Amino acid sequence: MTNTPDDEPRRRIDRVAAESLERLEREPARAGDIERIDSALGRIRRSMARQSLGRRVLSDLGVDIDPGLVEVLHAIAGNGAEAPDAVSIGLVAQEMGVDPSQASRLVREAVSAGLVAKVAAPDDARRSALKLTELGASLVTGTRNYKHVLLLEHFHDWSERDLEDFARLLGRFSSIARPGGRN
Repeated sequence: MTNTPDDEPRRRIDRVAAESLERLEREPARAGDIERIDSALGRIRRSMARQSLGRRVLSDLGVDIDPGLVEVLHAIAGNGAEAPDAVSIGLVAQEMGVDPSQASRLVREAVSAGLVAKVAAPDDARRSALKLTELGASLVTGTRNYKHVLLLEHFHDWSERDLEDFARLLGRFSSIARPGGRN
């Protein structure tokens, strides 16, 4: 029998799947909880991909822009606190988790929309740095506050303790999204 190029990857997949199933069968109660968590994360991921909450916030505020531009603004605002005139497209790309060409396109759109200004970098006037305009800064504050109000309304029937525990545990869980999956 001849090996095809797909045989090795398929064998690896089958081996990892069998080892994983064996591990899950050793802890059935926890495995059931993990399955429910994975399902909930899938729903959240699909909602995030559609940017449902972000689109609602922008619509309610009467702002007709791509929700991705708000992410650019938040990346600039978050990094501009330490060095307000030194935020680069590379830093925006890193913060957003996108490649520099995509960040560059989004920054160009944000500049065209009057939300971001390109200024001379303080350490090298030949380079550009990014800075929020007054409108951009207002949009960061407005979207953040309004989104928090929507979330507050969503959690209105949760006890203070449940909300506090959820915030703590979600923050702890979010370490999976960091390189290495560690706190």
